[in-house]
Amino acid sequence: MKKKYTFLVFLLFIGISICKAQDYQPGYVILNDGTRVGGVIALNEAEPWYNQRYIRVKDSVAFAKDPNVKPRRIKADDMKFYAVGARLFDKVHYVDMQNLQLKSMGTNDHMMERLAVGRITAHRFYEYPADVAIYIASEEEVERREKEKKDALIRGYFILAQKDNDKLRNAFDYDLQKYFEDTPEVLEKYKTGTYGNQPVKKGLAARMIAMAKKAAFKQEEADGIITAFNDYNSKNVAK
Repeated sequence: MKKKYTFLVFLLFIGISICKAQDYQPGYVILNDGTRVGGVIALNEAEPWYNQRYIRVKDSVAFAKDPNVKPRRIKADDMKFYAVGARLFDKVHYVDMQNLQLKSMGTNDHMMERLAVGRITAHRFYEYPADVAIYIASEEEVERREKEKKDALIRGYFILAQKDNDKLRNAFDYDLQKYFEDTPEVLEKYKTGTYGNQPVKKGLAARMIAMAKKAAFKQEEADGIITAFNDYNSKNVAK
C-alpha cells in the first residue's frame, strides 16, 4: 500500500546529490599548494551550486587506462582554481548575509564561475538549498515544492562584481553607473542600453518598468552587464 503522506522530510546540505549520468569534459585543477591535476571533470548542471563546493575529477593517467575509473572528489577548501573546457572557476570568499545557513558557519569560500576579469571582476554565484526543510505533505507535493525551489535558485543567481579593491556587490542590484563614471564612453553605452542591458531610465514609473524587464529578461541583462564589464576592462589597465 502506497504511503500517502511524507510527514517529515529533512534536507541537509552535506554535499550529497542524487547520482546521475555525468558528462566528463577535459579540464584541470590547481590545488592550494600549486599542484596541477589534469584530466576530465564533471560539472553538475542540474544543481550548479554543488560546483561551488566540490568537483569530481578523473586524472588523465588513470582515465587513459580506464575511462570508468572512480573519480576523485576535490572540495573547495583544497583548491584555488579549476577549468572545465572554456569555463573558468576561481575561489572567492563571500558571505551571503541574506542566506546564512549551518554550512556557512565553516568556510565561506566558493568556487565561482569567472565572467569578467580586470579592474572589474565578476563571478556567477548560486545560493544554496536550505539546510533543513520540513514538510507535511504528499510525496508528489514534496517533489513539486523541491523542484520549484531548485528552479528558483537556478534563475536567481547573482553576478558578484568587484571594482579594484571595493567590496563584492550583486551587479543586478547595484547602480553600475558608478563603476563606469571614469570612462564616459562605456557609461554612455550602458545608459543607452547599447550593450544589450536595459537602458537607464529616469523617473519612478520608468525605473519600475526597467526593473520588471530586467527580471523578465535576466539572461539578456546579465549578458549586457558582462559585455559592459569586458569593454570597460579593455579600456582600463588593471591597477
